[in-house]
Amino acid sequence: MAPAMGANGINDSLKNEAPPKDYKIKRDIYERIIAYCEKALPNEACGLLSEVGSVGSSIWPIKNESLNRNRFFMSVDAIKRAFYKMEEKGEHLSAIFHSHPSTPPIPSSYDIKNNPYRSLAYIIVSFYKGKADMACFKMDGKTIAPMKIIIIDD
Repeated sequence: MAPAMGANGINDSLKNEAPPKDYKIKRDIYERIIAYCEKALPNEACGLLSEVGSVGSSIWPIKNESLNRNRFFMSVDAIKRAFYKMEEKGEHLSAIFHSHPSTPPIPSSYDIKNNPYRSLAYIIVSFYKGKADMACFKMDGKTIAPMKIIIIDD
């Protein structure tokens, strides 16, 4: 069965769910996100995370379709393919991630304005000053609330 898609190809049913204040993620997924984002340097990388229960369990790297190396864009078709694969695994979308190659892991005004999943965790991997760092937020369009990342060992 296909996931429910809105007019823009996104799962509109997710928009009204409130996320927890913490984002739990498996250690290997945490490390894979950083490695994937680092490999994309000097460009931004992007993707989705899905979970089983309340723990981020799978990474879904999505090709950055933006022509601007300081922006990211995921095509609707790529997002749909990831949703189908999540459903096949019995998982559901829990977070969006992307990287900031040379700025801190803080949402930009562009990130805030263009976030279609306002109820999901929003993860930013930064390589500011050459050091990998990861931060997580909830952004509802008007406010930005930090979420604590809790790394779960397998």
